[in-house]
Amino acid sequence: MPLPLLLLDLDNTLVDRDAAFRAAVVDFLAEYGLAAVDVGWVMDLDGGGYAARGEVAAAMADRYGDVVPVAAVRALLDGGGADRVVLAEDARDALVKARAGAGVAAS
Repeated sequence: MPLPLLLLDLDNTLVDRDAAFRAAVVDFLAEYGLAAVDVGWVMDLDGGGYAARGEVAAAMADRYGDVVPVAAVRALLDGGGADRVVLAEDARDALVKARAGAGVAAS
């Protein structure tokens, strides 16, 4: 019997990646005493997560290098919003229905 297949897109589909990253950027800027208005600059630079991490890191190091350690910039870019990601209730419901339709028990 063939197994069911479900393909999903995570970032900005099941979860609001941009909102999670934005929250991380806000905290990052506050932690280092940087201008809160720079959140827009960082978000534009990040390009919704599609910009090359190395280019984003280099631009941030150029802008904040006197204040922020390079390791802190890398930590933001590598893990940024991961601890702020929230699965929307409607997405959760859809996944539960898909699991039930596939005959997989919820855990």
